[in-house]
Amino acid sequence: MIAVITALLLAVQAAPSPTLSPLRADVEAQNEPRLRTAAQLLKDHEPQQALDILTIALAAYDADHASEKRRLYCGMSPQETLLYMMMAAKDKTSAVAVPPGYCTALYLKGYALVDLGQPAEAKAVYRQAIALAPMYAQYQTELGQLLRLDKDWPGMLSTCEGAAQAAAIAPAAIKMLQQGAALRCQGYALVEEHKLDEAEKRYRQALAINPGDLKAQGELQYIAQQRAKP
Repeated sequence: MIAVITALLLAVQAAPSPTLSPLRADVEAQNEPRLRTAAQLLKDHEPQQALDILTIALAAYDADHASEKRRLYCGMSPQETLLYMMMAAKDKTSAVAVPPGYCTALYLKGYALVDLGQPAEAKAVYRQAIALAPMYAQYQTELGQLLRLDKDWPGMLSTCEGAAQAAAIAPAAIKMLQQGAALRCQGYALVEEHKLDEAEKRYRQALAINPGDLKAQGELQYIAQQRAKP
């Protein structure tokens, strides 16, 4: 997950932001170093310190959004932002895309909560991020992985199939990571459902995207071992 965090922050920095009010721009400027610090603390295995910083960042975001009456989305990329505005128009409601830092803070909070052994709280945070960025694949994959703890294999599979569809419009910097993560998540659920042929297909798809995917290679070896059992 550390590689995902690094790529995610790079993508967020590169993503064009929606036009900001002076207040919102100020909040983004304040929170950018907080997100960088929190990400580094997570890499250094200091989840509680990261969570403390993220609590401050999210409080600033929530205060900025408190008076917003329009539907909120996180503009993770230009493609997603356009799609969200079309979704809102179809629902005949007004919407606004805020910069990706808000959802990035939620994602990092979820990661910190997982490290702190609080999966139920992490699931709630990931669902909040998904509501704000329903076509951002990584959030769906993370939720799917947490459903593994509940042994909810159908839910895990369905969630990660949605992640794979969303990954089709992911920014180039993280597209391969998101596609591979979604496919491996599906493979895991299928193995637990004893559908080894379908699981193998997912892992081979992940390898086709990234031949160096060591996790997919390891899972294929595991499937071969299961088939070899009498």
